[in-house]
Amino acid sequence: MVPIFFYFFFINTQDLLPFLRLYNREVAFSKTHFMKKQFLLSFLACLFYCNVNYAQAPFNTTDSVNINNINANVMVHGDMWWNIPEQAYACFFPNGTHKNIQFAAALWMSGYDAGSHLHVAAQTYRQNGNDYWPGPLDTGDTLTYTTSSNWAKIWKVNRTDIQYFQSLPTHTTTNTPQAILTWPGNGNANAQGNGGASLTITSDMAPFIDLNGNGIYEPLSGEYPDIKGDQALWWVFSDNGPTHNQTNGKPLGVEVHAMSYAYKRGTLIDDVVYYDYTIVNKSAKNYSNFRAALFDDVDLGWYADNYLGFDSTWRMGIGYNGTNCSGCSAGNPVNSYGLNPPQVAVTMVVLPGDAGTSYVPVGSFTYFNNNGSIIGNPAVDTEYNNYMRSKLRNGQHFTDDFSGRGIPSVGYGSGPDCNYVFPGNPSDTNQWSECVCNDDPDDVRFVLSSNDFTLNAGSTAHMVLALIVADSAGGCGATSFDSIRVVADTAWNIYYNPPPLIPSAVANIANDNSVTIYPNPANDKLYITNSRNNTAAATIIIYNVLGQAISISINQNGNGYEADISKLPPGLYNVLYRQGDMQMTVKFIKE
Repeated sequence: MVPIFFYFFFINTQDLLPFLRLYNREVAFSKTHFMKKQFLLSFLACLFYCNVNYAQAPFNTTDSVNINNINANVMVHGDMWWNIPEQAYACFFPNGTHKNIQFAAALWMSGYDAGSHLHVAAQTYRQNGNDYWPGPLDTGDTLTYTTSSNWAKIWKVNRTDIQYFQSLPTHTTTNTPQAILTWPGNGNANAQGNGGASLTITSDMAPFIDLNGNGIYEPLSGEYPDIKGDQALWWVFSDNGPTHNQTNGKPLGVEVHAMSYAYKRGTLIDDVVYYDYTIVNKSAKNYSNFRAALFDDVDLGWYADNYLGFDSTWRMGIGYNGTNCSGCSAGNPVNSYGLNPPQVAVTMVVLPGDAGTSYVPVGSFTYFNNNGSIIGNPAVDTEYNNYMRSKLRNGQHFTDDFSGRGIPSVGYGSGPDCNYVFPGNPSDTNQWSECVCNDDPDDVRFVLSSNDFTLNAGSTAHMVLALIVADSAGGCGATSFDSIRVVADTAWNIYYNPPPLIPSAVANIANDNSVTIYPNPANDKLYITNSRNNTAAATIIIYNVLGQAISISINQNGNGYEADISKLPPGLYNVLYRQGDMQMTVKFIKE
């Protein structure tokens, strides 16, 4: 006990701030107030860690999707974008910087059983407990601490791992990449979990390419993980584990198979990370009015100067800056963006109820504040459920109280009932946005929920979210949602029309400036040359501004290549050129 206490007592207070504000949400201290109370901070940290029941201690396993312009962390309890082991932000843009676009997020779910009893599962900051635990449920719809400990792992696979594996003439336990060898596919005799724990898997878990069709994952026979994107994480968590004390309600008995993935292609798709959830009802209960939602505490640069917005077309919750200078009011902290900050959003690409090209609307877009008011932090199961259903903590419905430019609007207290707050473009003074209403920028968090659907015993539901960023989109007074909508369009198009695989290792390729394209602008023909005169075969893919690969004729012409662009619509395009150990993306204009 004492070493833990002294560790927290002597560490730098500033390093603790992102972490400790999690455990003090209800008292609503400001970070400035925290900085003046170093002893209190140390004491609060010790209270949390020194009073943990270690037999039920949560797991801190963490990993990141970090192949493109976003470095986004996840944890095995289903929460993400912050990092408990390092007590810090863990969702950065651009990748390689410490400028954060998010602080914390997690999946929320609720539904009603045949007796109209409410069941809820949610996660916030772990200050009150854990509803979710890593690992699958057993046949009794439960998850023991031992099983959870064994499954407290995130499996990470790069497309390059798979390409290397496929190139091997034979596969052994020594030459097969560990990520592929230990992948938790059904029946894998080599599956390993947390700390190398042996896993016995007798049901569908992580997806894999089943070459012989026997339903068993056999990597030594050449089978490999069935990932999406150029890099992917996979993990599983459930809501009926050792504790269910975040919401203190009835657990649902659901198991969530999660995959986070991203592409690196030199286009706007590099500003997108996907989160693919399969929700499995392992209970014996049929749930009606089931909802799945994302709780998102947006910290775009400096945490206290943000606004929220909603776009119904792209089913999207948006975070943007309350001014056009992130962090200027706070003395420009190192994690802030300064002038022309980016915008960040989460768009619901797939929801239960979608059918073909028919997409259901989201159920609600709500928010809550960091206090104990009726629009403050949820404390019990009914309050979590209310925020997923267009209601405040006390059951009062959100309302449209927009009454004009410069008049603050909070979304409750007057006006007609509404399911979505702040749905307007901040560039339009006739639409309801926080920017137009001149609300006070703050430390904001939203809840973006699906509509009602039925989740019967033994059935599954599929939901895909995309974290997206629009670089230099600007803040209030100098912004609109136009840029973030283009990135959302890219995320949707690439999900439903995945780009072709690139036939050599993405992660080990160096950028190069030896490629030339001409003429630029071009009309009928585009010529592509490489001054390095590399003899290796080249892969050339042309993308539009949404990141979609365009099918056109590209032929070798002497030492270069000739592309027929005569039928392309006028606009801006990207040429991705891959040859040997180099890659380059070049833009051109089609006239």
